[in-house]
Amino acid sequence: NYWKRGSFALVGDHEQIILLLSAIWLTVSILTRKFERRHYRNIYYFLAPHVKAFLVMFALTAAIVFALRMFEFSRTQIFGTLVLFIAMELPVYYAYFMNRRRRRSASDIETVEDVQKILTREELPLELEKILLLKNREVISIREKLKERFLKNFPRLFNFIEQNIDLDIIDESDSIVLNTHNLYNIETLDDHSKSLIVNLHIINDMRWLNRYFLQVHRKIYNGGYLVGRAHTLTTHKEWFYSKFPRLIANLLYPLDFIFRRILPKLPVLKNIYFMITSGRNRALSKAEILGRLYFCGYRVNAVAELDGSFVFIAQRIKNPSLDTDPSYGLTIRLKRVGLDGKIIHTRKFRTMHPYSEYLQEYIYENYNLQANGKFNEDFRVTTWGRWFRKLWIDELPQLINFFQGEMNLVGVRALSQHYFSLYPQELQELRVRFKPGLVPPYYADMPKSFEEIVASETKYLLDKKDKPLITDLKYFLKAMYNIFFRNARSN
Repeated sequence: NYWKRGSFALVGDHEQIILLLSAIWLTVSILTRKFERRHYRNIYYFLAPHVKAFLVMFALTAAIVFALRMFEFSRTQIFGTLVLFIAMELPVYYAYFMNRRRRRSASDIETVEDVQKILTREELPLELEKILLLKNREVISIREKLKERFLKNFPRLFNFIEQNIDLDIIDESDSIVLNTHNLYNIETLDDHSKSLIVNLHIINDMRWLNRYFLQVHRKIYNGGYLVGRAHTLTTHKEWFYSKFPRLIANLLYPLDFIFRRILPKLPVLKNIYFMITSGRNRALSKAEILGRLYFCGYRVNAVAELDGSFVFIAQRIKNPSLDTDPSYGLTIRLKRVGLDGKIIHTRKFRTMHPYSEYLQEYIYENYNLQANGKFNEDFRVTTWGRWFRKLWIDELPQLINFFQGEMNLVGVRALSQHYFSLYPQELQELRVRFKPGLVPPYYADMPKSFEEIVASETKYLLDKKDKPLITDLKYFLKAMYNIFFRNARSN
């Protein structure tokens, strides 16, 4: 009506026409059963009832118009309404079908229950598996085939592998080089049959990344290796700016950032994102890649940036022992040691890249502790996360723990189990006698090394043991002074 007459207001008997079209639509929809929730093999079968309904509606409307000789009405308006209706309906139901199919398909493996379903084999000790692998046969090293055939066009990658893996004990028959993002090509391999799997395809195209890592985990021996390639946020940005002139790249990169990094994290919009992209070329940070590997039972032995991509060598060392859901959304629940040594889940706004909590041991082994007890050069922290921490925004959800009685206003910092294990035994025993707090003694004493942190917390807890209220009040006032007037922050 608007296209024909320039107005949304109906004139004459057009309201009757709307009632007539509505009645036809309802009748035909019931007859064709197009709104019933049934399982369809593919999108064509799913949309077929809608197309059939449109054709029947069109024919029935034409019959009524000519039978009742309703020639005073615009045929363009009547039949154009039907065409516009189907043009709007099909995209909506296409999106609906794709979302249903995505939910029916196997989702990624992100909880301990999912892992237990896919991993059913008892672990053999590493030494025993090596004996079984090498028993009664001579090892033909994979080195020459890797160098001269499989990785002939990737000499830097071969050198990287040779430097970090003893190829003399890797037999040709126990190795495979792939270039695939299709999980089927991994699933067809025999279980526990490989010592080395090299996949040249970037993992950013893997829709179900954890499922891929766990399938590879199942195909290799304990102690076997997975070599993979990826684009990190850094390498992707470098590629993006090399593809466009800098002025255009500056304009387009924020849109790319929103599409590839923000949309996949939002509850509803991520379904649309994965429906459009099928998970290909997704944005992955270095921390998320390594965290997923540790989540799936690997140890990362070496990483490097080669020829514009991020390369990693991961070694299968155990069955995944997972007891938390990985961080991925806006807020996270972190396992921390609480009163009496019981595990509590502290709430925070996520300031690290997804899966970063599984890298505690990796960071500790490869990076030093700062003077304030934090890890040095912690690449797990996002840029906006650093601002959240400076402004204390990330701590706000911990008020829920406070109101639920799991934390005090003042108390020692709630620690992860790994970080807690670094403390002396005496302080561990003293710590679990009190609830952790929102305001730790760190901000009152401002220690400059890990040893000073231990001394500060020990003194605070011993004082609190004798005078709990006075000690907490004293430390709270001193901490507030340092925070507001001396700019104390937990960087």
